[in-house]
Amino acid sequence: MQLKEFVNSRVETVEPGDTLQRAAEKMRELDIGSLPVCDNGHLAGVITDRDIIVRAIAKGSDPAAVTVSEIMTPEVLWCFENDEVEEAARIMQENQVRRIMVLNDANELVGITSLGELATVTGNRLLAGETLESVSEDSRASQADDAVQRESEGNSEVESVGESSLETRVTGIFHNRESAKKAIEELKAAGFTDSAILIAMHDESAQQSFIDETQVQAIAREENPGLPDLTSGQILILVEAEERVDDALEILNRNHAVTAGARIPTP
Repeated sequence: MQLKEFVNSRVETVEPGDTLQRAAEKMRELDIGSLPVCDNGHLAGVITDRDIIVRAIAKGSDPAAVTVSEIMTPEVLWCFENDEVEEAARIMQENQVRRIMVLNDANELVGITSLGELATVTGNRLLAGETLESVSEDSRASQADDAVQRESEGNSEVESVGESSLETRVTGIFHNRESAKKAIEELKAAGFTDSAILIAMHDESAQQSFIDETQVQAIAREENPGLPDLTSGQILILVEAEERVDDALEILNRNHAVTAGARIPTP
């Protein structure tokens, strides 16, 4: 199976010339911790909330003056949409990552795929299982090394940023009520509880009606001030995914949500 057969093409990005302030605002609006950087549609790199803090703000730089291109990471792993699923899994395993960018023949970014998505669409959990195990082991080792380095540097601010970027929440915005309902049904079928699935809508009465239909919960906006402003008809779904981020993200993507990542909220 080729990646283009299922990869979600709805990807939020920033441009190299955007300011860090703009990138941070977009991350806040989408409740995510990283964004692909594209120059006229072509993948140029990736920027994370940690990059903004460690490479700019911690050094006294003005986020309204510094551009994304100055601190982004230009080395990004990618594969082509015509590549087979096994090739994408191999690249992720060799490089110890859970997600990979997907390009078309014109080298334009067309999507992002994950280990969980690969396993689900093929029905072959073993395909991603060995890769995920390898990535997890490497991630634990890297986190231990990072902890030692942070301790030696004595930089508590950097440590708190690293901790806050751990991925535990997934969000997706739907423009279609039926697609949102189908995603919730699939999330529940996959084992996510009603209390782990939360929604937000622009209109309170429409939101309550949707909650009555789906038996999920409303997002407490006072506890999540970074929620984006929704327009009429849009539905935001937030999943408390814990260790199952890839599974939740894949379900949202499969039902055509606008997703761009996942992270634990910054305290």
